[in-house]
Amino acid sequence: MSTLMTPTTEPTGTSEESAQARTPSRRHTGVTHMSGVRPVPEIDHLGDPVIAVDANGLIQYVNTTATATMAWSERDVLGLSVLELVHPDDLNLAIASLGTVGDKSVGDLIAVRVRTGTSEWKSLEVRGAQHLVDGEPMTVMICRDTTFRHRLDLDQGEVAVLRAVMANMHGMIAIVNADGRVRSINGAVTRILGHDPEVLPGQGFLRFVHPDDRAQVFDIVSNLGSYDSAALDARFLTAGGDDFVTCEFTVNNLTDDPTLGGFVVSGQVAAALSDARERVDFLADHDSRTGLLNRDGFMKSARELMRAGGGLGLMVIDVVQFRSINELYGERVGDRVLAAVADRIDLIRWPDLITARFGGDEFVLAVRSSSDSAIEMLRERVRREVAQAVLVDDQEINIGVRTATAFEPQPRLESLLASASNELMRVKRNADPETGGISFDAINERRQQLDQLRAALDAGEIQPFFQPIVSADGTVTAVEALVRWVHPVRGVLGVGEILPLAQMAGLMGAVDDRVLEQSLAFAAQLDLAGFGYIEVHVNVDPKVISQASFATKFLEKCAEFGANSAQIVIELTETDLLAPGATSLNNMQDLRRAGIHVSIDDFGTGYSSLSHLLELPVDGVKIDRRFVAGIDVDPAATNLTTAILGLSESLQLGCVAEGVEQPYQLERLASLGCNAFQGWLFAPAVAPDELIELLPRIDAVPVTADA
Repeated sequence: MSTLMTPTTEPTGTSEESAQARTPSRRHTGVTHMSGVRPVPEIDHLGDPVIAVDANGLIQYVNTTATATMAWSERDVLGLSVLELVHPDDLNLAIASLGTVGDKSVGDLIAVRVRTGTSEWKSLEVRGAQHLVDGEPMTVMICRDTTFRHRLDLDQGEVAVLRAVMANMHGMIAIVNADGRVRSINGAVTRILGHDPEVLPGQGFLRFVHPDDRAQVFDIVSNLGSYDSAALDARFLTAGGDDFVTCEFTVNNLTDDPTLGGFVVSGQVAAALSDARERVDFLADHDSRTGLLNRDGFMKSARELMRAGGGLGLMVIDVVQFRSINELYGERVGDRVLAAVADRIDLIRWPDLITARFGGDEFVLAVRSSSDSAIEMLRERVRREVAQAVLVDDQEINIGVRTATAFEPQPRLESLLASASNELMRVKRNADPETGGISFDAINERRQQLDQLRAALDAGEIQPFFQPIVSADGTVTAVEALVRWVHPVRGVLGVGEILPLAQMAGLMGAVDDRVLEQSLAFAAQLDLAGFGYIEVHVNVDPKVISQASFATKFLEKCAEFGANSAQIVIELTETDLLAPGATSLNNMQDLRRAGIHVSIDDFGTGYSSLSHLLELPVDGVKIDRRFVAGIDVDPAATNLTTAILGLSESLQLGCVAEGVEQPYQLERLASLGCNAFQGWLFAPAVAPDELIELLPRIDAVPVTADA
């Protein structure tokens, strides 16, 4: 970076301001210049700069110290507005001080940056007072140059504090001179990259950047304006000289800062970028779902095994009735079954064994052996250890496996694969269709349920019920829409009966649309009934909010159903917001600008830090029911609930406690500062007409054990 960090030095501000900084304008008036006049003899001899300005803020006097300290000539500054010499960032402070100094015997002490005659900035402490000079009221300002005071102060004690902070902070910091040479580094650079703080200073910064990344770093930083910053990532050399670590870092151009006069580079290891690069390399040869080798990885590993010599045995495995498992239990359960089978195969310890998943439910194993006996013994072990029931969500899924093998003493890999695959096809044709413990009756029953769900959507049986959200005295302030199936035979069915079927049938979008549309219509109904202040909460699928058109379509639906956008709250679960994409964040911002509120549901369950709230465009949170149930029972739940409530208050976010079922929970939460509650203590989710009859206030009724 020998020439990297030497951009043209210009004061910050607009191009016009920069031009003025380079060539001071002379806005002279008819006032006689007071060069040489001594407005206040007692202070004219002071060793500090003295400036006098008239009622219009025009400079009428500067003493000898001022011209020497600031490298001014009287010809350039006399008659010039003093504000033209003040740094743009300090202008408001200077204007306010000049405007009020006449009301005081002595003005307040202010710190501002002032342009010198060489177009640099000096830090001054300034105090002004009104004086009559030759019968004219003047503001006489006594200044003190503090440009180097910060360094002096540090040398007198603060340096120890800053050194301790720099040495122990987790982030890496490097101070780089304007010529691109490292001035100093903090302890994190040594801990992470291993560089000696005594050796690194004086060396070129770019020397430690990966050769492939130097041009990018050079271009970005070379074009960095004064006091600007840029964020980028690059690979940095470790002390060993062979390895590079990917880092995310920010470069701040403070070359014009009178104290620092260089660049501040702050960064950290870019774990996500390193992981991403490693994952790309990993996925080139591995299956993304199970972590086993994929077909390409298997072929490479098998050929390496064959180069060692000897025969090769190969086994193909598939899960019996896997398609039926997907149909009966859904794809999510099917994925869990595949993962369990892969884990069991991966746990088999066998000399020179290669394991892979080729796709679907097809797994392939290869083992080096001098005879086919080894592959047959391995087949028995697979049947014994892999073909066992899988437990998914407390439900036991019975599975079976089919296997087919092939062996060649002088192996040809493609031939072995073809032989084993052909054998597996013969096994499938001769297999018992009921093998695997899944009956056709069970499959047919699930298919009937899917048909019933489709018919229920057409018949309007899928609809939202609404659970009140209330204040401590039971006044309803909001309601949450919860999907229900009003079944003609089985009664009202909850979300647990609907969502698994909807996911299997690919009807989640249709169910969500139905609930949203009826919720918006209910919001309009509340408004007409005089309850327009009651908000309506609707849950939104994160896959939907990540679509670019979501905000526009959502607002169009609000207009279509006559809902006031300010009455609507969308809820997103915390786990969905751990790493939201740019599109999701933009949609959230667009909705908020339209008056819609955004709330985080189930807060506290997503393993994110509470400070994550600072980064999200949200208006409120809902404390998960598990923490409410554990309040004053589980210390961790109580502490987390207290922290969420405290942070919500400090960030001025609304906070709702879910799952409030007992009076002591209500009282304890209220004592901690919570003012919105949802749960059976007040009411379950009820049909829209029934809810309107309950408004505007609901008395708390403790939930009994048999409720």
